[in-house]
Amino acid sequence: MATAPASCEHRRRMGSPSGTRTKATAARIGNREEAVRWARSLLSEGDFMVLDSETTGLGTPIDFVEVGVLSSRGEVLFDSPIKPSCPIEPGASRVHGRTAESLVGERRFFELYPDLLEALWGKRVVVYNAPYDRRVWDAAVGRLGARAALAGGLPPWECAMRAFAAYVGERSKRGGHKNQKLVGGDHTALGDARATLRLIERMAQGV
Repeated sequence: MATAPASCEHRRRMGSPSGTRTKATAARIGNREEAVRWARSLLSEGDFMVLDSETTGLGTPIDFVEVGVLSSRGEVLFDSPIKPSCPIEPGASRVHGRTAESLVGERRFFELYPDLLEALWGKRVVVYNAPYDRRVWDAAVGRLGARAALAGGLPPWECAMRAFAAYVGERSKRGGHKNQKLVGGDHTALGDARATLRLIERMAQGV
């Protein structure tokens, strides 16, 4: 995971949401009270998943090297390393420890795509730094061509980073709220997903 733009716009590309938007999303959060209500609505409805990933870096081309998905109760629904379709940037390897050598023999995204769809289908998907992860997803799904088109769309991805920025309330020099680092993550997809789930629970408690 890496620092991403403040905007949490959801692209309607292949593999992007195609149905009706969820009525309460992190993109509409403007202050602490709204962040608390958003987090509480997630936990009360209980129909969301937390996704996190590690990637090849910030440049283009870009791909996943690891993806983890948790249920709203913290159950592991998906956790797998992924052999990327492009080189891993040295800076990214220093963060998450994944290298081309360590991923030899792992499956590629197209082999794991059906399992990911099964985990995410019909659910609200919450991601810390959603615009960045969405960009990687769009790139990976776009490489699948007709196979992805046949699968249809996914639910909206909601940005927990944007919600937490509003919750903290620190103003950015560029306007709006300053993005905050994810506390408690360990630079693994599953570890960072767990940290995001704990953060949602913290916001719901208002502490």
